[in-house]
Amino acid sequence: MKKVAMFAGLVAMGSLPALAQSTVNFNAKGLVVISDADMSASAYVDGKLLRDNAAKDQLTTIKFPLLRGTTGVGSTLISNSALGYGKSIAVPTVGGLAYVLESRLRPEDGVAEFKDLNGEFPAGEKLYVVDIINMAGPKAKFGFPVGKKPTSIDINKNELIISTTEKGKELVFIEAAADGKPARFLNLPAGIDSTSKINDLSWHPSGDFIAFTLDNANEVGLYKVIREAGKLKNVEIVGKPVKVGVDPSFGRFSADGKHYFVLDAKGEKGKASGEGEVFVVDFSMDGSIEHKVASQVATGANPGSFAVSPDGTLLVTVNSGKSTSPWTEAGAGTGSSLTLFKVAADGALTKVANYPFEGIAPQSVVFDKDGSNIAVSVMEYLEYGNGNGGVEFWTVTKGETPALAKQPVKVSVAKGAHNLRVIP
Repeated sequence: MKKVAMFAGLVAMGSLPALAQSTVNFNAKGLVVISDADMSASAYVDGKLLRDNAAKDQLTTIKFPLLRGTTGVGSTLISNSALGYGKSIAVPTVGGLAYVLESRLRPEDGVAEFKDLNGEFPAGEKLYVVDIINMAGPKAKFGFPVGKKPTSIDINKNELIISTTEKGKELVFIEAAADGKPARFLNLPAGIDSTSKINDLSWHPSGDFIAFTLDNANEVGLYKVIREAGKLKNVEIVGKPVKVGVDPSFGRFSADGKHYFVLDAKGEKGKASGEGEVFVVDFSMDGSIEHKVASQVATGANPGSFAVSPDGTLLVTVNSGKSTSPWTEAGAGTGSSLTLFKVAADGALTKVANYPFEGIAPQSVVFDKDGSNIAVSVMEYLEYGNGNGGVEFWTVTKGETPALAKQPVKVSVAKGAHNLRVIP
């Protein structure tokens, strides 16, 4: 009896977290994650693919609540690439369909290494549509070309905006029908210099604006959406794009749409040596004044993306550090972390803490529907053999002293997991 009482007391005090929590805590209908089987994470640094030719790219769906022994995890083969930027997949908030960009093609089986990974990897051009109504059994439906080497996709209800590197198709708009087929397909005038390209796009919460990031110019700008009878007809640039850091890409609006957060990794994936930064940009929506960088704050090294909590008070970046180093080097597989920030009413960020964890090349992070938990994608682990990728979970403490606590369970998915989306 004394042993039982002592055990119960320890559980009540939280001294046995691994025993007290046997399931994943994540308050959402589901998660969707895509995995790239065509390269190892260390290829970012040395160009050596180290792939299993029998492995194929996959999309995995995870249905909640998730319990051991159930069929809450399903997968289907779908071409995708971790060489894309932070928005290679779009999922409407109601779920049902997933839209996946094929930014790069699978190399020939005999290819083992690229001297210039980004320059030599074969370019893709398609958008694939996947039926995820049954999250235990997702099904690839069809794909169609949108432009060479697509770089980013974002969704507003059933409206997709896509950027590609193909001339004349730099900015693609698709109004999707209920089955995912394009009911309307428009190539819009991007209005950008030919020496640069759009590497990231974000819908404003209102659906009336689209923010974009230009890679070579290192600028962030704003499009106003022109509608006719409620239908998108065109876009026009509002004001002059503003300089942001040295290698900006992934961006998201604040929950209220008043501020725009932009990630600057300070270098190519896995190769930056210093801390990244998060910039806060205040757009002039009517163009009456200049857009401006309102503030900036340091985050971890080699950040991949970030997420903003549903109530707009927290922001979390996911950072690869030096985890993508070749395994023969000291420190390989280490350095991944999350960085937690508080978000003030004016959009300013205050760093709370860094949270190191195991896993190589974490790329994507999402909050659940009430901001109580986050999920993080991990490309692979420091494990020999075929290996796996993973989706890891953290519990969020809210309030004046926010914090993150890692949950003791994770979901194993195909190796190469890199982009994650939530169905709240």
